[in-house]
Amino acid sequence: MQEEVKEIQEYMTPIERILGLVMRKRLDRIPVFPFVTAAAAQLLHVDYAKYCMDPEIFIRCQLEAQRFFGYDAVTSIADLCIEAQGFGAKIIFPTNNAAYPDPHNPVIKSADGYKNIEKLFSWDKATRMKNQLHTIEAIKEKNPDIMIGGATIGPMGLLSRLRNVNELVRDFVRNKDKLHEALDTITNLQIEFVEKQIEAGARTIMVPVVLAERELMSKEMWEELDAPYQQRIARFVRRKRALYCCHTCGRGPYFDLLIKWLKPIIIQNAFLPDGCATETEMLEKYGNKLIFLGFLSVSLLAWASPSEVFEEGKRQLGVFGKAPAGYLFGASCEYPPYAPLYNAIAVVKAARTYGANYKPGEGPQPEYITAGG
Repeated sequence: MQEEVKEIQEYMTPIERILGLVMRKRLDRIPVFPFVTAAAAQLLHVDYAKYCMDPEIFIRCQLEAQRFFGYDAVTSIADLCIEAQGFGAKIIFPTNNAAYPDPHNPVIKSADGYKNIEKLFSWDKATRMKNQLHTIEAIKEKNPDIMIGGATIGPMGLLSRLRNVNELVRDFVRNKDKLHEALDTITNLQIEFVEKQIEAGARTIMVPVVLAERELMSKEMWEELDAPYQQRIARFVRRKRALYCCHTCGRGPYFDLLIKWLKPIIIQNAFLPDGCATETEMLEKYGNKLIFLGFLSVSLLAWASPSEVFEEGKRQLGVFGKAPAGYLFGASCEYPPYAPLYNAIAVVKAARTYGANYKPGEGPQPEYITAGG
């Protein structure tokens, strides 16, 4: 007969748990972050566009989701088009998937448009960016015990939402000087946005660095076009004493370059880094240099049964739980907006069952802390 493993009795607040992880303390359980963003709209049965555009509805959904599931951090972003709207982009909101800018009407129509990029932006029309700041302030006020995270899409990520992607790729070669000028301007604006988020109460800033991946850019090109600007944001976040987190969800991310240029405390990845063939190799090579976040596949969360998610969580806790720098258990990317929310329950249940009495370098020891004793 299989021995029953019970859920723990928690005694730490979410923010104590995450800050304790960074300081490598022993915790009641491993921190968990399913990255429930747009999927939270399901809880109040609201239209996705309304959820993204109305900050009060967004706040209610995020707080309700955190209370119901019991995970440790909430995000202040509904999608990655928040900053693009401040530059005049028309954003399209599908019924049950991520928002995107109108592909037929890019804001920057030619390379000459890069020189005017600063004039495109105005805080007066940046409604969604201001909503994000309000969200951070409101969630911090309503529940100061949870970790509220801010974000910026990064300079190149923003340009990819203002310029036709095919033309942007051509600009990498044909209009490199104009591109660098635009990236410099965008970086300054994003640093201002990051500062406002930290002042509003964000303790963590997540930045997608999705171009630093084997499938999208060579290492040399990333170091030339993206790294110097991302580095300025990362340094600013550290200077403000917030936690800097990289997000990368493509195949073969360049962990070596991300550490060299950005020095993240936490990295969220969906696939093995470039140069690593197995999870064990990733753990041995980078486990003492940064905190791993995630690695639960979004396709698993979308299509698997709760028992399958629970068992995969148990397996991953066994693999990554002993990482010397620590492990933040959760999703490798945004919880799919259309995914069933019962799998978020399975993620948290796995953390409470198999992540008990957790300490970086030692891993969880669920037999020591169980419900009722």
